Amino acid sequence: MMLKKEFYDMRLRTFVILFLGIGLFFTLAPLQNITVEMLKQYSQAENLPKSLEKFFPKGIVENLSDWNFYIYSQWFGKNLGQMIPILAIIMAFPLFSRENENGTIEFLLARRSRKEIFLSKSLLASFVLFSQMIVFSLLPGIYSLVANKDLAYRYLPAFVVHTVVGAFFWFSVTLFLSVLSSDQVKPILISFGLLAATTVAGMIKPLRFLNTYSYILGSEIFQSGKMNLPYTSGLLCITVVLFVISYFTFLKREY
Repeated sequence: MMLKKEFYDMRLRTFVILFLGIGLFFTLAPLQNITVEMLKQYSQAENLPKSLEKFFPKGIVENLSDWNFYIYSQWFGKNLGQMIPILAIIMAFPLFSRENENGTIEFLLARRSRKEIFLSKSLLASFVLFSQMIVFSLLPGIYSLVANKDLAYRYLPAFVVHTVVGAFFWFSVTLFLSVLSSDQVKPILISFGLLAATTVAGMIKPLRFLNTYSYILGSEIFQSGKMNLPYTSGLLCITVVLFVISYFTFLKREY
């Protein structure tokens, strides 16, 4: 009954995110030839302004003509990658803050144990998020099979791991803020603020480890062809710690 209620509460954002991600993929994958042809025309323009030349680096058209480079760079390294933290935050921010804001947390506590409430909410949302990220990550592989495209599948597992781990890191951050907050505005604003702050701070070389976008977009995979194991391990550890802290905070918090 508790799980049914939770899925009912999150069904709208669950399906909106799912359809948005799938729709975005199919505005990208089938349009490789059109995209390459448009870029070729622009790059060959005789009177191309110098201010636009930086957007057409040497060899970009040739690289995008290769299906592997096109789909991995445009999907994981751009479109999906940029959305992952945002989608994770959207899935997590109302989990507990909405109950606090609406005053329904007391009703839940009168009928269920705190442990059951926390696990029902967090684990169901985690399962939904995991399913979404797996679907989005496997779309290039599935599409390549159906469309008879030659995809280098050996890189796909690394991108899947970076996608899932990056999503769960930001999910755990927002989950903790949701447990602490008495309204829905604070966790989403603080989460987006942290995302922006860490991204900007990560542009400074000594602080580049703060930029989770670099990890999520697969920069290391594009450079070495392998998953960034140390960073993955670090994010997983922080994620687990935040889940545990969120759990005990919810158990001890007064309502």
